[in-house]
Amino acid sequence: MADATKLAVIQPPPVSGTVPGGGTHTMWKVFDDEAVASTATVDSIISASVNGFRLDEYHFFGLWLKATSVTGTADVDVRIIQSFDDTAANYILINANGTVQASVSNEVANVYALKPAPMPFLRIRIVGVGANPADTIVEAHFWAQT
Repeated sequence: MADATKLAVIQPPPVSGTVPGGGTHTMWKVFDDEAVASTATVDSIISASVNGFRLDEYHFFGLWLKATSVTGTADVDVRIIQSFDDTAANYILINANGTVQASVSNEVANVYALKPAPMPFLRIRIVGVGANPADTIVEAHFWAQT
């Protein structure tokens, strides 16, 4: 397992901001052409001192994800890991091994509704599976709304 090589980046308005009628929403670019070679496991990271996304003020969550390869067909599992604090060692897979979607191999954009457990911190985990090529790259955006 490895942390992403690029830090998550909060996206500017209009994809982050306020919701008509009150509330807020935020969009993070979680993976920016992140390499997920063969059977590698890559976890999102926000900064050197902040591992995961704090969920306590949000109620709705989504993930936009695209995995591609030049030499074959990308094949990745999309999972979420959660923690009661933001200590890297305390992040674990939630029920049903944390799988949001198993074997994403269509190489087009996919959108998933995330249903995290009632824990305050979340990270996105991408795992190469099957015959996932060594040149697989992933782009992903995480959405949270009050």
